[in-house]
Amino acid sequence: MAKKSIRVAHVAIPGDLSVLKLKGHLKTALAEAAEGSGDQEILLVKVLVPRALGLKAGEKLFDKVLQGIVDKDARVYRVSVEFIDGEVTPERISESLARAQKEIDAYGHLLQESADDQPPG
Repeated sequence: MAKKSIRVAHVAIPGDLSVLKLKGHLKTALAEAAEGSGDQEILLVKVLVPRALGLKAGEKLFDKVLQGIVDKDARVYRVSVEFIDGEVTPERISESLARAQKEIDAYGHLLQESADDQPPG
């Protein structure tokens, strides 16, 4: 099977967003992150959330919404949430991207193997 490329997309959640608008924002932002993804790509999405908003929204909201997105959108392979102290800034996104790249360098081969096991979608 052809080797798939791994792409990490970051979604920054604004700190001034209300909990009521969070669900819709997550769905829209993840759909935008997945645009252009194809069959030969493993898309990992990292959602960066200000810790204060994350505490207000609660873990269950994130679990339910993000799992629903992964279940419905075959382009999105995996979603993770990273809580940030303060606002999400370009510097914080760059730091997160560097950490994600280290993880891909160390463990990306495991994603390749598990993606090969999945039926074409």
